[in-house]
Amino acid sequence: MSLKEDLREKMSEEELKMLRRSFEIIGDIAIVEIPEELVSKKEIIVQAILQRHRHLKTILRKVGEVNGIYRVARYEIVYGGKTETIAREHGCRFIVDPTRVYYSSKLATERARIAGLVKEGERVLVMFAGVGPYAIVIAKLAKPSEVIGIELNSAAVEYFRKNVKLNKAENVRIYEGDVNEIVPRLEGEFDRILMPAPYSAENFVHLLRGKVRKGGFVHYYTFESENFEELLARKVEGIFLKNGIIAKAVFMRRCGSFAPYVNRYVVDLQYVGEL
Repeated sequence: MSLKEDLREKMSEEELKMLRRSFEIIGDIAIVEIPEELVSKKEIIVQAILQRHRHLKTILRKVGEVNGIYRVARYEIVYGGKTETIAREHGCRFIVDPTRVYYSSKLATERARIAGLVKEGERVLVMFAGVGPYAIVIAKLAKPSEVIGIELNSAAVEYFRKNVKLNKAENVRIYEGDVNEIVPRLEGEFDRILMPAPYSAENFVHLLRGKVRKGGFVHYYTFESENFEELLARKVEGIFLKNGIIAKAVFMRRCGSFAPYVNRYVVDLQYVGEL
């Protein structure tokens, strides 16, 4: 049963139309979107969530979209108080504070998919690594020789370091700083590079020149309208080509929604060579 169905006897049909059907749970924190028109119903919504999820310690109302260089949304506390929690996925644990860093439990399936593609001995680079979920899940579920994670947000790096220790991910190396400065300094090539920054990945494709071995893979994340979904793979190939990189799209999937008729997509590309 969805949140809307739980509230059907307490809210009008018009009010229910404005309410999102689902919400995200990270550890013992729930993140819910309550539009301004329904703020007066806030307590009713909170109680409906708690009735179904009794383990929750805090409920956050999202009041601003993910933005800025640190990709952090704005929230207000509508229940509880603490904003740090431990999220669990695929046998890994992640200490995280959604008000300070970006983390989405909705990407857990995608992280496991990527880990399942990693072959033994691969060298992997995770750009925009956040608190380390991609890097650590890969390190724990696969057998890479090394996973390097780069993150600019100092708060996220702090959690990343804690999470590496918490999960005993000895083959994960953390670099704090701007990918524009760090990637060019990294020696050697990678078998696989992840670009989980759907807002801005296009601006960093040029950094991949000379960094991916021939036949290696790049996982490119972006937002796109459903109306242009069929054209997306070719569009991304074109972005790489503009940056002097020949890469062939071998797989594409939706991995979350962003707005009505706009989704998050991942395009897996195989690195062919450079112009």
